[in-house]
Formats: sequence, C-alpha cells, structure tokens
Amino acid sequence: MPLNVDLTESAVSLFRPAAPETLTILTDLIEQRHPIFAMPSWFVTEDAAHAGYLISTFLREIGAAPASARYRCFFANSRYEALHGAIKLLRHRAAATASRHRGRVAVLDPDGTLHRRADPLGEGPERALAPGLVFADTVAALDESLAQAPCGGLVLRGTDRLGAEHLAELADVVRRARRDGTRVALDLGDVDPLAAHDAASDLLGPDLFVLGESLTGHQVPFGAFAGDPEMFAPWSHPSTGFLHSNTYGGNTVAMRAVTARLLPRWPEGSPVRDVLAATTGDWQRTLDLYARHVNPMTVRMHRKLHGALHVVRAEGARLTVELDSGRRLDLVDGLCGAGLGINGHNPLDAVTDVVRRHDPGRDYVGELDRILARETGLARAFPAVSGASAVESAIILARLARPDRRRIVVFRHNYGGKTLVSLLATAAERTRAPFGPLYADIRYIDPYGPEAVREFRREAAGGEVGLVWVELVHGSSNSYAPIPDPLLRAVTEARAEQGLLVGVDEVLTSFYRCGTRFAHQGRLPDIDLMSLSKALSYGCFPTGSALVSEEVYQAARRANPLLVEELRGQHAHQLGAHFAGHAVAQVDALQIASRVAALSEVVRRGLAAMAGNRRGVVGRRFAEGLLGRFEPRVPRPLRRLVDPEGEWLTFALISWWIRRARAFVVYDVFLLPLVATEGEIQQVMDGARRLSRISAPRLLAEAAVFRLVERVRRRARVRGHAVRRPQ
Repeated sequence: MPLNVDLTESAVSLFRPAAPETLTILTDLIEQRHPIFAMPSWFVTEDAAHAGYLISTFLREIGAAPASARYRCFFANSRYEALHGAIKLLRHRAAATASRHRGRVAVLDPDGTLHRRADPLGEGPERALAPGLVFADTVAALDESLAQAPCGGLVLRGTDRLGAEHLAELADVVRRARRDGTRVALDLGDVDPLAAHDAASDLLGPDLFVLGESLTGHQVPFGAFAGDPEMFAPWSHPSTGFLHSNTYGGNTVAMRAVTARLLPRWPEGSPVRDVLAATTGDWQRTLDLYARHVNPMTVRMHRKLHGALHVVRAEGARLTVELDSGRRLDLVDGLCGAGLGINGHNPLDAVTDVVRRHDPGRDYVGELDRILARETGLARAFPAVSGASAVESAIILARLARPDRRRIVVFRHNYGGKTLVSLLATAAERTRAPFGPLYADIRYIDPYGPEAVREFRREAAGGEVGLVWVELVHGSSNSYAPIPDPLLRAVTEARAEQGLLVGVDEVLTSFYRCGTRFAHQGRLPDIDLMSLSKALSYGCFPTGSALVSEEVYQAARRANPLLVEELRGQHAHQLGAHFAGHAVAQVDALQIASRVAALSEVVRRGLAAMAGNRRGVVGRRFAEGLLGRFEPRVPRPLRRLVDPEGEWLTFALISWWIRRARAFVVYDVFLLPLVATEGEIQQVMDGARRLSRISAPRLLAEAAVFRLVERVRRRARVRGHAVRRPQ
C-alpha cells in the first residue's frame, strides 16, 4: 500500500452538496406521489427508459460507434458497483473459454482504488477478497501482465489522465488483447455529460462502458455499465435475466437526475427529444424503449402480466397499478419496495422536514454517525449507497481486522448482495456460479441441518475463522424460519472463546421489520459489525451504512489506513444522511414498535387461518413481524408440466394477488408496510387464506383467463383510440 498518499484526500466524498435541482426533483416526486422505489429488478418506469436511451445515444456520440449502434444499460448505485457488474458480465460472456483464462481479468487501475477494495491486504490475485483480478498501475505493467497469462476480460480505468503517447500505447495493448478474443470495459466514471467526444472511447472502442456519479452531477448515488445487445447475451434469457440485480438501481430520483444532466446536449426539436416526447405517456412505447436500452427480460415479464406490475402511484401503504386495458387497481402494498422505508411511500414529512429544511453546510453525516452509534452500540459508521455496498464494506473491514484468519462462515439462505464481495454473503450457488473465481476460504453451513451446530463448532474450533456473517431472517430464499437459537448460541460462544468477529445483516430486518428494533436483539448479545440500508432510505433516497466496533475499526486501520479512510469518506452523502437520520427519528415518533406489535398479531392470526390443503398451491408459510413467505407448491402429477419455480406459476401468483386480493405481493414473499392499518394487513391475510384454498390447476386457469381478457380489452382500447384519433 502506498503510504505516501494523503489520507485526508482519500476521504473526500464523491458527492457534492445537494443543489436546488436535486431538491426540486425530490419535492416533485414526493408531492405527486410518483413511485421512487416500487420493487427491485422488476421496476420499469418511463424515467428509466428515457435515461437508458439518453445514455445509449450519449455513448454513441462520444465514441467511435456507428450511428446505428445501440447500447443496453444496467443501472447500479455507484461506479464501484458498476465496475463489479461489468467484471461479472465480462466473465460470464467469456465462460466458454474459461478453461483457458480461468476467469482472470486484467485491470488498469492507476489510482489503486479498485485494487484496494478487491485485495485489501495485498495478498495477490489468487488470495484476494475478489480473486482473479490482476491489477496494473501503468500501461507498461498492464502489457506485461497480459503477456504472462490469458485473460477473459480487460478493464481500463484512469484513461482520462493518460497523455496522448500513453493512450496510443494502451490502444496497441488493447488491439493485441482483442486478437485473443478479450473483451474490454472502459471506466468513464468522471466523464463530462456535455463532452463532444472522449479520446479513449474513440481510440479504444470498448465493448462495455462504466459510468458513475458524474451523470447525476455528483448529487445522487448512481452507476451504470452499458454495452451492445450481443455483449449482454448471457443475461438475455428468462433464466439468467436477473442473475445480476440490485434494489435501488434505476430509482426515479437518479433517473431524473441523469436525464437532467444529459438532456441539454440536444436542442429542442432534435430527433432525441422527439423520441422522448413520443414515449411520454405511452406505456407500450416506454416498454419498447426500455427493452432496447435496459433489460428486455424485465419487459417480457411486464408484457406477460399485462400491466399488473405497471406502478403509476405510490402513497403510504398503497400502490396503484394500471393494466394495459387502462383499468387502474388500488392495492395494499405487500412488498413495500422490498422493505424500504419507515413511513411508506412518499411521506410528506420527507419534503417538509428534510428537503425544505436541508442545509448544505450542516454535517448530517457526523450527526448520523452519532445516532447510529447510540442505536447499535457500534462506534464507527461507514456510509454506503446500498445494502450491497454496506455488506461489502463490513466484510472488507472484518478481513482487515483479522488478517491472519482468512475463513468466513456464512449460513445458507443468506442474501448479501451481488457485487463481487457482497456476493460472498449470498449463499445461493446459482447466483454465484457464473462469476468465479470468488473468494475460496468461505464455508456455507445449512442452519437448518441436523448437524448445523456440530458443523459450526468444528469449523470455529480450528482457529481459522475470522468472521461469521449472519442474516437472522431471510428475505430472499426458500427458508421458512429464522436461524435456530442453538446455532446462534454456538456463534456467541465461539466469539468469546475464539476471538472471531460476528457480523449481522440488518439491511432488510432493522427497525421492527421482524418485530424487534433489530432482528438480532435478544438472540445475539454481542456483535462486531452490522449492515443497514433499506430502513434508512425513508423510501426516498438510496443510502446505507456499515457499522463496526471501535476495536474492529482500529485493527482495520492498522492493516490499511488508506482503504479504511476511503471507505469512511467516499460515499458520505449529506442529503442521504439527512434522510437516514430523519428515518431513525421517525421510528419512535410514529410509534413503530407498538404498531408492528399489533399488526404482527393480525399476521399471526392470518397464517393460522390458512388451510392445510395438500392439493393447494400454498405449502409452508412463516412470518417474523411483518416479513414472511408462502411456499408455492405444485402437486406432483403436474410438475412435469409446471415448474414450481418457473415463470408460469410466478405469473399466475402475481396476477392472482393483484386481481383477487388487491395486494401487491410478488410471488412468495410479503413485506408489509410498517404504517399500514390493521384493515390493510387484514386484507392481505384474507387473500392469503383464500389463496391457500386454491388448487394449482385452478390458479393457472384463472391466470390464463386474465391474460386473455386483458388482451381483448387492450385491443379494444387501441381500436377505440384509433377511431377517435384526428385524421
């Protein structure tokens, strides 16, 4: 690690004080009850389609691509998340030749920021936290590393700081790499949105572009990676379309900020503005634009559901969807934006108490640090822009704090995120498989297995475990119970006896989502690290935090002070911290504890009233507080025709919940609003009771009828518009 780097400079945030334009975007969205976050991965908006189209056009204009070129974008929350996504796509795209390069990716990283995150202890590409990345800080070193072994991808950073001579040398290196079939990603995280062209884009002709916060004026957390449809081919199938995802990507605040920064490139009356005008207010054209420039698999799902996922209004505990036929349905939000927020969608106090009172000169980040220290008992906060970035920071800090203990224990069914580091805490093998090599010294233990306690104790007794990472209640798996108490007691004992660190993922479960203020309270008495995010967002702004004890902070700082200061500073966002601090204050102001206690009782009674029908479509079920799951089930004779995890049953369940129960429940998970009324929760549970009495054949038949009826209604609506259209 270069110790001559100024640590104060490394701690500088990537974000600037909130400008009036950003505050106006937030005010307009909240006051108009416009959905900001509705659901992860499947959320399509006109704003996101426009942003994707503008980014595609922008990249075509600043590079050497032909006028007919078209790019697809994957939205993330930071340049670092986007870089990880690009590396994952490079590896997946090169899977056919993996036996030759073994997932190796070469990275030109002059400032070392990506290198430090991937290999915090400087252990080399084989033993790094994100292995298989070979870093070079100069063009000559990059050329040398490429000559030593084949690679499946090449990532170029810092090209804007290269002189013409070194850029020409880099172009020669890229040409040689391409002859071996290597695809290239170019980091344009600091690109000027009004630039006429980019010398590196023009000269290098990359397959992927990585974008960052400059496209929101460094106002809103944002990142993206973009490439042509052929580059995205591995993620263009129903079974792979959501292998890479995130909760906040494509949120409406960021999309409007991107559009506001890019749109001045094109004058009024230009073809670009004509495209935006033609899709404004036209949902089918919006879907077409989104399919071309963002994710066609998401659009495929929307079209099959005929508007059931088309969210047009979000307020409190309710959403409104507009079907393709024009019908609008008012729904109880049973997903709550994947558990986002304390006070539902678009609470007006977000405007009156945060946006209008925001003081750009005030240190909200420091205030939030103190608030979270009081809340969690963990002294040091590391700002994040998402749950995944909070988990990633926590894992990096744990690795630094226990440098001689490489092993990490994660319990199966855990979900940590999908960056190359947070992916380690995501225990689903299918989600990790295409993106290796990944950190090898990690053990996944089934917490529900009969030998779980014995297996964990045997692992901990070896003295090699540095971190145990725990999500006590799972929101993204097929588990139907919290992690058992005997296993948690074993974790507590191992912490005391072995000196290992215990981290808890409270991204989904914090602030009474699962009945207690934090899900680990009363079950894990001592912890060292924690990740937070969704509750802190207040349903309005992407933010998060990794919390660590003073002991972990000091130990990590001794190992790599530069990286620790970068993690503390680079994602510090005063407006995000303002929203987060307000969110925490509202937990008690809104009496969330007593609300959830009452609402949880409604959920408990509702689950008890569900039928135990062996032929029914619902099998196991569970709930902790206002988080729960129903097991979709297909009778054995039908399984040859209907996959219980396939899209037919998924579509049938979603359409049933929305049509019949008037509840926005997506497939098998419910995350009920903390501020819902008892009547709204009862409506969802009445729906669950009715669903438990339905057989799979009947559910599928109803879904088929719904699709047919909506198709006929839409055609009639289109014909009616055509008749009324002026000649």
